[in-house]
Amino acid sequence: MQTVVERIGKYAADLRFEDLGERVTDYARRILLDSLACACGGLASEPARTVRSAIRELDAGGHATVIGESAKAAAQLAALANGVALRYQDYNDVYFGPAWTAHPSDNIATLLATAEWRERSGGDFLLATVIAYEVQMRFSDLPVARNLWHAGWHHTAACAYAAAAGTGRLLELNGTQIGHAIALSGARSNTLAEIRHGDIPMDKALSAPIVASQSILYALLAGRGFTGCSTLLEGPYGFRHAVAGGVDVEPLVPQRGDFRILKVGLKPYPVEGMTPAMVQAAIELRNEHRIDPAEIEAIRILAHEEAVTKPSWDRSKLAPTTKETADHSFYYCVAAAIVAGEVTPQQFTDEWLRNPAVATLMAKTTIEAKPEFTALFRQGARPAAVEVKTPRGTFYREVTYPRGDPQNPMTWDDVTRKFRTQAEPVLGPRIARQVIDRVHSIEKEADMRSFARLLARRHK
Repeated sequence: MQTVVERIGKYAADLRFEDLGERVTDYARRILLDSLACACGGLASEPARTVRSAIRELDAGGHATVIGESAKAAAQLAALANGVALRYQDYNDVYFGPAWTAHPSDNIATLLATAEWRERSGGDFLLATVIAYEVQMRFSDLPVARNLWHAGWHHTAACAYAAAAGTGRLLELNGTQIGHAIALSGARSNTLAEIRHGDIPMDKALSAPIVASQSILYALLAGRGFTGCSTLLEGPYGFRHAVAGGVDVEPLVPQRGDFRILKVGLKPYPVEGMTPAMVQAAIELRNEHRIDPAEIEAIRILAHEEAVTKPSWDRSKLAPTTKETADHSFYYCVAAAIVAGEVTPQQFTDEWLRNPAVATLMAKTTIEAKPEFTALFRQGARPAAVEVKTPRGTFYREVTYPRGDPQNPMTWDDVTRKFRTQAEPVLGPRIARQVIDRVHSIEKEADMRSFARLLARRHK
């Protein structure tokens, strides 16, 4: 019987574009546009600029487009640079499973660079994207007793397996070779959860892209006969026992027709994945009751148990001083939502981080777990509620499925607005419109080089 990585490799090699169906391809296109919005919006961030500077020193030219730059870089370095920009704002997609959170679009920069470099079609690229999603989300869905980041393992490790599967398919490896690429990549990419504890560093934007981009090298090695450990996942010293506490890893093998990409949520706000329901509730309360931040006596946030016990919720989030920490702070995001009436990338600038009205509200905020929300979260919902106490009365708003959740999805119009807001300052309105139009039928691209060239055109 084949091992788990061998069977994942066979799945990746055997899946065909025709197997996907319109519902899956339509959502994959929407995710692509959303991810490109995030990448454009994160270009000017310090981590993204630092990485672009570093790769210029390593590589003066190469195979793939660096978004916003005229010069190309080697595919692996372009994937890294674009991935950091995509990840920086914490604006990209999100999924919650019992084992791990997932942001599967963390793999898209790697797949886009590979597809451009190897002149693959838009259909090839979209298929590889779905493959990567199906692999990564099954790591999130492992039936563990408690989320693996409580044991010190961060979810970005799953990108090693997902990106290798998608990249191997783009390099036209066979199933055995893709299995070796997955094994080589996974053996070197177990990420420690400490990177999200306390004051969160710039590493938040780097951890997933570095893991995903390295899969290009592993896929190249596997294509040349380099072998990996075939029992990496189920062996006595492998992932099952060393990371996942002995849980059955058979469910990691995707099954045809079971497309979990449809369970991924998109984000209407650039915040940590458990936060959108809180932000939406706060904005709705503010608008409905015309709440003046100055009149607020107390704010109470109600969430599920995982939100208040996860390793990234700690005292550093009670009064954050950096963007990376603030977008993981429930207190900050809710307070900013009430003061501003919105939460956009603007609310994470230094000016807003020092806003006295936001600081005052954070000091009046508490959070607690609500058992009903914990039960809903375990069933796949992303619930939260906000209660605001004022002299006029106490106002309460509960959100079970925030906008962007698969049960309350962002439409093409929603994603298009998000893309235009993020991309037009970089690409200009005309090129942004072309990108939107071509993403709608990305599978018709003869090869991805022409599409990628659009992303290099910085607006003057």
